[in-house]
Amino acid sequence: MLFFSGTAVIFLSGLCCWFTRTFGKVHITQILWHIEKAGTIKGFDEIVIIDLIKWLCICSALCVCWFSAVYGSAVFSRLCGRKAVNRTSAKADAFLWACVLLAGLFLGYDTFNTFSLYDLVKMKSIRYSEENDFILNNYQVPKRADVVFEKKNNLVIILMESFGTKLCVSEKEKTAYIPKLQSLYPKYQHHEALVSCHATTYTIGALTAWFFGVPLKLPLGIKKNTYGEDSFLPNARSVFDIMAENAYACYLFMGSTAEFAGTDSLFRRGNFTVYDKNYYSQSNKIDENNRSVWGVYDFFLYDELYEKYLELRENEEPFVLFLQTIDTHFPGYCPKDKEKYGDIRDSWVQADRLLYDFMKKMERFLETDNVNILIFGDHLPMGEFSAVNARGTLFNLFAGRAMPEIPKSKLTQPVNPMDIAPTILQAAGAKWNNDRFGLGVSIFSEEESFSQKEGKENLDEKLLYYSKFYDSFF
Repeated sequence: MLFFSGTAVIFLSGLCCWFTRTFGKVHITQILWHIEKAGTIKGFDEIVIIDLIKWLCICSALCVCWFSAVYGSAVFSRLCGRKAVNRTSAKADAFLWACVLLAGLFLGYDTFNTFSLYDLVKMKSIRYSEENDFILNNYQVPKRADVVFEKKNNLVIILMESFGTKLCVSEKEKTAYIPKLQSLYPKYQHHEALVSCHATTYTIGALTAWFFGVPLKLPLGIKKNTYGEDSFLPNARSVFDIMAENAYACYLFMGSTAEFAGTDSLFRRGNFTVYDKNYYSQSNKIDENNRSVWGVYDFFLYDELYEKYLELRENEEPFVLFLQTIDTHFPGYCPKDKEKYGDIRDSWVQADRLLYDFMKKMERFLETDNVNILIFGDHLPMGEFSAVNARGTLFNLFAGRAMPEIPKSKLTQPVNPMDIAPTILQAAGAKWNNDRFGLGVSIFSEEESFSQKEGKENLDEKLLYYSKFYDSFF
Protein backbone atom coordinates (compact mmCIF):
# COMPACT_ATOMS: atom_id res chain seq x y z
CA MET A 1 0.00 0.00 0.00
CA LEU A 2 2.81 2.37 0.93
CA PHE A 3 4.70 1.68 -2.29
CA PHE A 4 1.66 2.23 -4.54
CA SER A 5 0.61 5.39 -2.67
CA GLY A 6 4.08 6.87 -3.03
CA THR A 7 4.24 5.89 -6.71
CA ALA A 8 0.90 7.61 -7.35
CA VAL A 9 2.11 10.79 -5.63
CA ILE A 10 5.36 10.76 -7.63
CA PHE A 11 3.61 10.41 -11.00
CA LEU A 12 0.86 12.92 -10.21
CA SER A 13 3.43 15.43 -8.94
CA GLY A 14 5.52 14.92 -12.06
CA LEU A 15 2.53 15.46 -14.32
CA CYS A 16 1.54 18.59 -12.39
CA CYS A 17 5.09 20.00 -12.64
CA TRP A 18 5.26 19.22 -16.36
CA PHE A 19 1.87 20.78 -16.99
CA THR A 20 2.75 23.97 -15.08
CA ARG A 21 6.14 24.26 -16.76
CA THR A 22 4.62 23.74 -20.23
CA PHE A 23 1.39 25.72 -20.00
CA GLY A 24 1.65 27.84 -16.85
CA LYS A 25 -1.34 28.39 -14.59
CA VAL A 26 -4.35 26.97 -16.44
CA HIS A 27 -7.99 27.31 -15.47
CA ILE A 28 -9.93 24.08 -14.91
CA THR A 29 -12.52 25.08 -17.53
CA GLN A 30 -9.75 25.24 -20.13
CA ILE A 31 -8.67 21.70 -19.26
CA LEU A 32 -12.27 20.44 -19.40
CA TRP A 33 -12.74 22.06 -22.81
CA HIS A 34 -9.70 20.34 -24.28
CA ILE A 35 -10.73 17.01 -22.75
CA GLU A 36 -14.22 17.45 -24.18
CA LYS A 37 -12.92 18.30 -27.64
CA ALA A 38 -11.17 15.19 -28.97
CA GLY A 39 -9.70 17.14 -31.88
CA THR A 40 -7.35 18.85 -29.43
CA ILE A 41 -4.94 15.91 -29.76
CA LYS A 42 -4.76 16.27 -33.53
CA GLY A 43 -1.89 18.45 -34.61
CA PHE A 44 -0.43 18.63 -31.11
CA ASP A 45 3.18 19.74 -30.86
CA GLU A 46 5.45 16.66 -30.86
CA ILE A 47 8.10 18.52 -28.83
CA VAL A 48 5.58 18.88 -25.99
CA ILE A 49 4.78 15.16 -26.22
CA ILE A 50 8.48 14.27 -26.14
CA ASP A 51 8.95 16.55 -23.13
CA LEU A 52 6.09 14.75 -21.37
CA ILE A 53 7.74 11.39 -22.06
CA LYS A 54 10.99 12.71 -20.55
CA TRP A 55 9.13 13.76 -17.41
CA LEU A 56 7.50 10.33 -17.16
CA CYS A 57 10.96 8.74 -17.44
CA ILE A 58 12.18 10.94 -14.58
CA CYS A 59 9.15 9.89 -12.53
CA SER A 60 9.93 6.25 -13.29
CA ALA A 61 13.50 6.73 -12.06
CA LEU A 62 12.18 8.31 -8.85
CA CYS A 63 9.86 5.34 -8.41
CA VAL A 64 12.88 3.03 -8.57
CA CYS A 65 14.46 5.06 -5.76
CA TRP A 66 11.19 4.92 -3.87
CA PHE A 67 11.08 1.16 -4.30
CA SER A 68 14.58 0.93 -2.82
CA ALA A 69 13.49 2.99 0.18
CA VAL A 70 10.38 0.92 0.78
CA TYR A 71 12.31 -2.32 0.42
CA GLY A 72 13.94 -1.87 3.81
CA SER A 73 10.74 -0.82 5.57
CA ALA A 74 8.58 -2.94 7.80
CA VAL A 75 5.72 -2.87 5.30
CA PHE A 76 7.81 -4.37 2.54
CA SER A 77 9.22 -6.89 4.98
CA ARG A 78 5.70 -8.10 5.79
CA LEU A 79 4.87 -8.30 2.05
CA CYS A 80 7.90 -10.54 1.67
CA GLY A 81 6.73 -12.76 4.47
CA ARG A 82 9.25 -11.60 7.06
CA LYS A 83 7.66 -11.75 10.52
CA ALA A 84 10.40 -10.05 12.44
CA VAL A 85 9.71 -6.34 12.41
CA ASN A 86 12.10 -4.36 14.53
CA ARG A 87 11.74 -0.84 15.80
CA THR A 88 14.04 0.57 13.17
CA SER A 89 11.92 -0.71 10.32
CA ALA A 90 8.75 0.50 12.07
CA LYS A 91 10.21 4.00 12.38
CA ALA A 92 11.27 3.86 8.74
CA ASP A 93 7.72 2.81 7.89
CA ALA A 94 6.26 5.78 9.78
CA PHE A 95 8.76 8.18 8.23
CA LEU A 96 7.94 7.02 4.70
CA TRP A 97 4.20 7.31 5.33
CA ALA A 98 4.74 10.84 6.65
CA CYS A 99 6.65 11.71 3.46
CA VAL A 100 3.81 10.35 1.29
CA LEU A 101 1.14 12.24 3.27
CA LEU A 102 3.07 15.54 3.20
CA ALA A 103 3.78 15.18 -0.52
CA GLY A 104 0.12 14.35 -1.11
CA LEU A 105 -1.03 17.43 0.81
CA PHE A 106 1.38 19.64 -1.10
CA LEU A 107 0.24 18.11 -4.41
CA GLY A 108 -3.42 18.71 -3.52
CA TYR A 109 -2.80 22.32 -2.53
CA ASP A 110 -0.71 23.03 -5.61
CA THR A 111 -3.29 21.40 -7.93
CA PHE A 112 -6.14 23.30 -6.27
CA ASN A 113 -4.40 26.62 -6.94
CA THR A 114 -2.73 25.89 -10.28
CA PHE A 115 -5.97 24.81 -11.93
CA SER A 116 -8.25 27.29 -10.11
CA LEU A 117 -10.41 24.50 -8.69
CA TYR A 118 -11.79 26.94 -6.16
CA ASP A 119 -13.64 28.63 -9.02
CA LEU A 120 -15.53 25.40 -9.66
CA VAL A 121 -16.46 25.22 -6.00
CA LYS A 122 -17.74 28.80 -6.10
CA MET A 123 -19.65 28.21 -9.31
CA LYS A 124 -21.39 25.13 -7.93
CA SER A 125 -22.24 26.82 -4.62
CA ILE A 126 -24.25 29.68 -6.15
CA ARG A 127 -27.92 28.96 -6.78
CA TYR A 128 -29.00 30.07 -10.23
CA SER A 129 -31.30 33.04 -10.67
CA GLU A 130 -32.03 35.15 -13.73
CA GLU A 131 -31.26 38.25 -11.71
CA ASN A 132 -27.65 37.08 -11.27
CA ASP A 133 -27.24 35.81 -14.84
CA PHE A 134 -24.78 38.45 -16.06
CA ILE A 135 -24.80 37.24 -19.66
CA LEU A 136 -28.60 37.19 -19.82
CA ASN A 137 -28.89 40.73 -18.48
CA ASN A 138 -26.16 42.30 -20.62
CA TYR A 139 -26.00 40.37 -23.89
CA GLN A 140 -26.86 42.39 -27.01
CA VAL A 141 -26.45 41.68 -30.71
CA PRO A 142 -27.87 43.72 -33.61
CA LYS A 143 -30.59 42.31 -35.80
CA ARG A 144 -29.63 41.59 -39.38
CA ALA A 145 -31.74 44.48 -40.68
CA ASP A 146 -30.08 46.94 -38.28
CA VAL A 147 -26.53 46.42 -39.59
CA VAL A 148 -25.63 48.83 -42.38
CA PHE A 149 -22.33 49.07 -44.25
CA GLU A 150 -21.84 52.62 -45.49
CA LYS A 151 -18.64 51.37 -47.09
CA LYS A 152 -17.23 47.87 -46.96
CA ASN A 153 -13.62 47.98 -45.84
CA ASN A 154 -11.35 45.03 -46.48
CA LEU A 155 -9.76 43.61 -43.33
CA VAL A 156 -6.48 41.94 -42.48
CA ILE A 157 -6.67 40.45 -38.98
CA ILE A 158 -3.56 39.00 -37.36
CA LEU A 159 -3.61 36.90 -34.21
CA MET A 160 -0.26 37.04 -32.46
CA GLU A 161 0.15 33.85 -30.45
CA SER A 162 0.97 34.37 -26.74
CA PHE A 163 1.96 37.98 -27.33
CA GLY A 164 2.01 40.90 -24.90
CA THR A 165 3.02 44.54 -25.27
CA LYS A 166 6.08 43.86 -23.10
CA LEU A 167 7.71 40.46 -23.08
CA CYS A 168 10.26 39.42 -20.48
CA VAL A 169 11.82 36.40 -18.76
CA SER A 170 12.47 38.04 -15.36
CA GLU A 171 11.08 40.89 -13.27
CA LYS A 172 14.25 43.00 -13.48
CA GLU A 173 14.91 42.50 -17.17
CA LYS A 174 15.04 45.61 -19.35
CA THR A 175 15.73 43.98 -22.73
CA ALA A 176 13.28 45.04 -25.45
CA TYR A 177 12.42 41.99 -27.54
CA ILE A 178 9.92 43.71 -29.85
CA PRO A 179 11.47 47.17 -30.46
CA LYS A 180 10.45 47.27 -34.12
CA LEU A 181 6.77 46.80 -33.31
CA GLN A 182 6.92 49.29 -30.45
CA SER A 183 8.30 51.83 -32.93
CA LEU A 184 4.99 51.57 -34.83
CA TYR A 185 2.88 52.79 -31.89
CA PRO A 186 3.26 56.51 -32.76
CA LYS A 187 2.39 55.86 -36.40
CA TYR A 188 -0.70 53.70 -35.91
CA GLN A 189 -3.32 53.39 -33.21
CA HIS A 190 -2.50 51.31 -30.13
CA HIS A 191 -4.59 50.68 -27.01
CA GLU A 192 -2.64 50.61 -23.77
CA ALA A 193 -4.87 48.35 -21.65
CA LEU A 194 -6.17 45.33 -23.55
CA VAL A 195 -6.40 42.57 -20.91
CA SER A 196 -7.78 39.04 -20.87
CA CYS A 197 -10.95 38.13 -18.99
CA HIS A 198 -12.33 34.80 -17.77
CA ALA A 199 -12.17 31.94 -20.31
CA THR A 200 -10.24 33.98 -22.91
CA THR A 201 -6.72 33.15 -21.68
CA TYR A 202 -6.06 30.53 -24.36
CA THR A 203 -6.32 30.73 -28.13
CA ILE A 204 -9.67 29.08 -28.82
CA GLY A 205 -11.20 30.96 -25.88
CA ALA A 206 -9.90 34.30 -27.14
CA LEU A 207 -11.13 33.53 -30.65
CA THR A 208 -14.60 32.71 -29.31
CA ALA A 209 -14.69 36.15 -27.69
CA TRP A 210 -13.56 37.79 -30.96
CA PHE A 211 -16.29 35.97 -32.90
CA PHE A 212 -19.24 36.15 -30.51
CA GLY A 213 -18.45 38.78 -27.88
CA VAL A 214 -18.79 36.15 -25.13
CA PRO A 215 -16.25 33.89 -23.38
CA LEU A 216 -15.85 30.17 -24.08
CA LYS A 217 -17.88 28.42 -21.38
CA LEU A 218 -18.72 24.76 -20.98
CA PRO A 219 -22.45 24.09 -21.23
CA LEU A 220 -24.23 22.74 -18.16
CA GLY A 221 -27.73 21.42 -17.78
CA ILE A 222 -27.98 20.06 -21.32
CA LYS A 223 -27.56 16.48 -22.43
CA LYS A 224 -24.92 16.87 -25.09
CA ASN A 225 -21.99 19.16 -25.67
CA THR A 226 -22.39 20.24 -29.29
CA TYR A 227 -19.20 22.31 -29.40
CA GLY A 228 -17.40 21.70 -32.63
CA GLU A 229 -19.85 19.24 -34.20
CA ASP A 230 -21.34 21.62 -36.77
CA SER A 231 -20.16 24.95 -35.45
CA PHE A 232 -19.46 26.77 -32.24
CA LEU A 233 -22.52 28.09 -30.40
CA PRO A 234 -24.93 27.41 -33.30
CA ASN A 235 -27.67 29.61 -31.79
CA ALA A 236 -25.40 32.59 -31.13
CA ARG A 237 -24.67 35.27 -33.69
CA SER A 238 -21.08 35.86 -34.82
CA VAL A 239 -19.59 39.01 -36.34
CA PHE A 240 -18.35 36.83 -39.18
CA ASP A 241 -21.90 35.61 -39.82
CA ILE A 242 -22.68 39.25 -40.56
CA MET A 243 -19.62 39.52 -42.81
CA ALA A 244 -20.72 36.47 -44.81
CA GLU A 245 -24.26 37.86 -45.09
CA ASN A 246 -22.75 41.00 -46.61
CA ALA A 247 -20.79 39.12 -49.29
CA TYR A 248 -17.37 39.14 -47.59
CA ALA A 249 -14.98 36.40 -48.75
CA CYS A 250 -13.09 35.16 -45.67
CA TYR A 251 -9.74 33.33 -45.60
CA LEU A 252 -7.83 31.79 -42.70
CA PHE A 253 -4.05 31.20 -42.75
CA MET A 254 -2.46 29.07 -40.02
CA GLY A 255 0.69 27.00 -39.71
CA SER A 256 -0.78 24.13 -37.69
CA THR A 257 -3.75 21.89 -38.42
CA ALA A 258 -7.12 23.63 -38.16
CA GLU A 259 -8.55 20.61 -36.36
CA PHE A 260 -6.58 21.48 -33.22
CA ALA A 261 -8.99 22.48 -30.40
CA GLY A 262 -11.87 22.72 -32.87
CA THR A 263 -10.53 25.73 -34.77
CA ASP A 264 -11.91 24.40 -38.06
CA SER A 265 -15.40 24.22 -36.53
CA LEU A 266 -15.19 27.78 -35.26
CA PHE A 267 -14.10 29.17 -38.62
CA ARG A 268 -17.07 27.62 -40.37
CA ARG A 269 -18.79 30.71 -39.06
CA GLY A 270 -18.17 33.19 -41.84
CA ASN A 271 -17.53 30.42 -44.39
CA PHE A 272 -13.76 30.80 -44.13
CA THR A 273 -11.57 29.17 -46.74
CA VAL A 274 -8.90 27.49 -44.62
CA TYR A 275 -5.22 27.34 -45.55
CA ASP A 276 -3.59 25.23 -42.82
CA LYS A 277 -0.89 22.59 -42.44
CA ASN A 278 -3.08 19.98 -44.16
CA TYR A 279 -3.74 22.25 -47.14
CA TYR A 280 -0.07 23.17 -47.56
CA SER A 281 0.97 19.54 -47.22
CA GLN A 282 -1.51 18.41 -49.88
CA SER A 283 -0.36 21.29 -52.11
CA ASN A 284 3.29 20.21 -51.71
CA LYS A 285 4.24 23.64 -50.35
CA ILE A 286 5.99 22.36 -47.22
CA ASP A 287 9.73 21.82 -47.58
CA GLU A 288 12.85 21.69 -45.43
CA ASN A 289 13.09 25.47 -45.29
CA ASN A 290 9.60 26.26 -43.98
CA ARG A 291 8.70 23.06 -42.09
CA SER A 292 8.25 23.50 -38.32
CA VAL A 293 7.15 21.18 -35.53
CA TRP A 294 3.54 22.38 -35.82
CA GLY A 295 3.51 22.51 -39.63
CA VAL A 296 5.03 25.61 -41.23
CA TYR A 297 6.85 28.63 -39.82
CA ASP A 298 5.19 32.03 -39.60
CA PHE A 299 7.51 33.62 -42.20
CA PHE A 300 5.92 31.35 -44.81
CA LEU A 301 2.42 32.37 -43.66
CA TYR A 302 3.21 36.08 -43.94
CA ASP A 303 4.37 35.54 -47.51
CA GLU A 304 1.17 33.60 -48.29
CA LEU A 305 -0.94 36.32 -46.68
CA TYR A 306 0.78 39.05 -48.68
CA GLU A 307 0.42 37.17 -51.96
CA LYS A 308 -3.27 36.62 -51.28
CA TYR A 309 -3.73 40.29 -50.55
CA LEU A 310 -2.11 41.23 -53.87
CA GLU A 311 -4.44 38.80 -55.60
CA LEU A 312 -7.64 40.10 -53.97
CA ARG A 313 -7.01 43.84 -53.75
CA GLU A 314 -8.07 44.47 -57.33
CA ASN A 315 -11.39 42.69 -56.88
CA GLU A 316 -14.62 44.47 -56.03
CA GLU A 317 -15.69 41.73 -53.63
CA PRO A 318 -14.87 42.67 -49.98
CA PHE A 319 -12.65 40.25 -48.08
CA VAL A 320 -11.20 39.31 -44.70
CA LEU A 321 -7.72 37.81 -44.46
CA PHE A 322 -7.17 36.22 -41.05
CA LEU A 323 -3.67 35.09 -40.05
CA GLN A 324 -3.15 32.97 -36.94
CA THR A 325 0.55 32.82 -35.99
CA ILE A 326 2.05 29.91 -34.06
CA ASP A 327 5.84 30.36 -33.64
CA THR A 328 5.58 32.20 -30.29
CA HIS A 329 3.61 29.36 -28.69
CA PHE A 330 5.60 27.98 -25.74
CA PRO A 331 8.37 26.80 -25.84
CA GLY A 332 8.98 28.98 -28.94
CA TYR A 333 9.86 28.03 -32.51
CA CYS A 334 12.43 29.75 -34.67
CA PRO A 335 14.51 28.70 -37.69
CA LYS A 336 17.98 27.57 -36.60
CA ASP A 337 19.76 30.31 -38.51
CA LYS A 338 17.79 32.98 -36.59
CA GLU A 339 18.47 31.67 -33.09
CA LYS A 340 20.35 33.81 -30.56
CA TYR A 341 19.07 32.96 -27.07
CA GLY A 342 18.18 29.29 -27.46
CA ASP A 343 14.71 29.69 -25.91
CA ILE A 344 11.34 31.36 -26.52
CA ARG A 345 13.00 34.79 -26.81
CA ASP A 346 14.22 33.84 -30.29
CA SER A 347 10.60 33.46 -31.41
CA TRP A 348 9.72 36.87 -29.90
CA VAL A 349 12.54 38.57 -31.81
CA GLN A 350 11.58 36.71 -34.98
CA ALA A 351 7.91 37.69 -34.57
CA ASP A 352 8.96 41.32 -34.09
CA ARG A 353 10.92 41.21 -37.34
CA LEU A 354 8.29 39.36 -39.39
CA LEU A 355 5.31 41.52 -38.43
CA TYR A 356 7.31 44.73 -38.80
CA ASP A 357 8.46 43.71 -42.29
CA PHE A 358 4.89 42.81 -43.24
CA MET A 359 3.64 46.20 -42.06
CA LYS A 360 6.36 47.90 -44.08
CA LYS A 361 5.27 46.00 -47.21
CA MET A 362 1.64 46.97 -46.54
CA GLU A 363 2.50 50.62 -45.87
CA ARG A 364 1.84 51.83 -49.42
CA PHE A 365 -1.49 49.97 -49.56
CA LEU A 366 -2.60 51.45 -46.25
CA GLU A 367 -2.27 54.87 -47.85
CA THR A 368 -4.11 54.02 -51.08
CA ASP A 369 -6.33 50.95 -50.59
CA ASN A 370 -9.57 50.44 -48.75
CA VAL A 371 -8.01 48.14 -46.14
CA ASN A 372 -7.74 48.14 -42.36
CA ILE A 373 -5.29 45.98 -40.41
CA LEU A 374 -6.12 44.82 -36.88
CA ILE A 375 -3.49 42.96 -34.84
CA PHE A 376 -4.11 41.42 -31.41
CA GLY A 377 -2.28 39.11 -29.05
CA ASP A 378 -4.62 36.26 -28.15
CA HIS A 379 -3.27 35.82 -24.62
CA LEU A 380 -0.10 36.37 -22.60
CA PRO A 381 2.90 33.99 -22.72
CA MET A 382 2.40 30.52 -21.31
CA GLY A 383 4.68 27.99 -19.69
CA GLU A 384 7.96 28.79 -17.96
CA PHE A 385 7.62 32.58 -18.28
CA SER A 386 3.86 32.86 -17.72
CA ALA A 387 4.14 34.16 -14.13
CA VAL A 388 6.53 37.01 -14.93
CA ASN A 389 4.31 38.17 -17.80
CA ALA A 390 0.99 37.60 -16.02
CA ARG A 391 0.29 41.28 -15.28
CA GLY A 392 1.03 42.47 -18.80
CA THR A 393 -1.34 43.73 -21.47
CA LEU A 394 -2.08 42.16 -24.85
CA PHE A 395 -0.34 43.45 -27.95
CA ASN A 396 -2.57 45.36 -30.37
CA LEU A 397 -2.27 47.65 -33.36
CA PHE A 398 -4.83 49.37 -35.61
CA ALA A 399 -3.75 50.58 -39.05
CA GLY A 400 -5.63 51.97 -42.06
CA ARG A 401 -6.92 55.26 -43.37
CA ALA A 402 -10.52 54.08 -42.95
CA MET A 403 -9.95 52.89 -39.37
CA PRO A 404 -12.22 54.59 -36.79
CA GLU A 405 -10.47 56.56 -34.04
CA ILE A 406 -10.07 55.25 -30.51
CA PRO A 407 -11.36 57.98 -28.14
CA LYS A 408 -8.50 59.52 -26.16
CA SER A 409 -10.45 59.06 -22.94
CA LYS A 410 -10.55 55.30 -23.58
CA LEU A 411 -6.91 54.67 -24.49
CA THR A 412 -5.96 53.80 -20.91
CA GLN A 413 -9.27 52.26 -19.78
CA PRO A 414 -9.16 48.44 -19.60
CA VAL A 415 -10.79 46.61 -22.49
CA ASN A 416 -10.99 42.85 -23.07
CA PRO A 417 -11.13 40.28 -25.92
CA MET A 418 -14.96 40.38 -26.01
CA ASP A 419 -14.65 44.03 -27.08
CA ILE A 420 -12.79 42.92 -30.19
CA ALA A 421 -16.01 41.50 -31.71
CA PRO A 422 -17.80 44.85 -32.28
CA THR A 423 -14.42 46.48 -33.00
CA ILE A 424 -13.87 44.13 -35.97
CA LEU A 425 -17.35 44.84 -37.29
CA GLN A 426 -16.92 48.61 -37.07
CA ALA A 427 -13.45 48.42 -38.65
CA ALA A 428 -15.16 46.73 -41.60
CA GLY A 429 -17.44 49.77 -41.93
CA ALA A 430 -20.58 48.44 -40.22
CA LYS A 431 -22.92 50.59 -38.18
CA TRP A 432 -25.95 49.66 -36.10
CA ASN A 433 -28.04 51.14 -33.31
CA ASN A 434 -25.25 50.98 -30.67
CA ASP A 435 -21.61 49.95 -30.21
CA ARG A 436 -22.28 46.58 -28.57
CA PHE A 437 -21.96 42.99 -29.69
CA GLY A 438 -22.52 40.18 -27.19
CA LEU A 439 -20.84 41.44 -24.03
CA GLY A 440 -18.33 43.41 -26.07
CA VAL A 441 -18.23 47.18 -26.36
CA SER A 442 -16.34 48.52 -29.37
CA ILE A 443 -12.89 49.89 -28.58
CA PHE A 444 -13.84 52.78 -30.89
CA SER A 445 -16.81 53.67 -28.69
CA GLU A 446 -17.00 56.27 -25.94
CA GLU A 447 -18.95 53.72 -23.89
CA GLU A 448 -16.93 51.97 -21.21
CA SER A 449 -16.04 48.30 -21.50
CA PHE A 450 -17.34 45.91 -18.85
CA SER A 451 -13.71 45.57 -17.75
CA GLN A 452 -13.88 49.25 -16.78
CA LYS A 453 -17.43 49.19 -15.40
CA GLU A 454 -17.09 46.04 -13.32
CA GLY A 455 -13.37 45.81 -12.64
CA LYS A 456 -11.35 42.77 -13.77
CA GLU A 457 -11.90 40.50 -10.76
CA ASN A 458 -15.61 41.25 -10.47
CA LEU A 459 -16.14 40.72 -14.21
CA ASP A 460 -14.26 37.42 -14.11
CA GLU A 461 -16.49 36.17 -11.28
CA LYS A 462 -19.67 37.16 -13.11
CA LEU A 463 -18.51 35.43 -16.29
CA LEU A 464 -17.57 32.31 -14.30
CA TYR A 465 -21.01 31.64 -12.86
CA TYR A 466 -23.48 29.42 -14.65
CA SER A 467 -25.69 31.09 -17.24
CA LYS A 468 -28.82 29.30 -18.41
CA PHE A 469 -29.04 31.89 -21.17
CA TYR A 470 -25.55 30.92 -22.42
CA ASP A 471 -26.69 27.29 -22.68
CA SER A 472 -29.39 28.45 -25.10
CA PHE A 473 -26.60 29.16 -27.61
CA PHE A 474 -26.47 25.40 -28.14
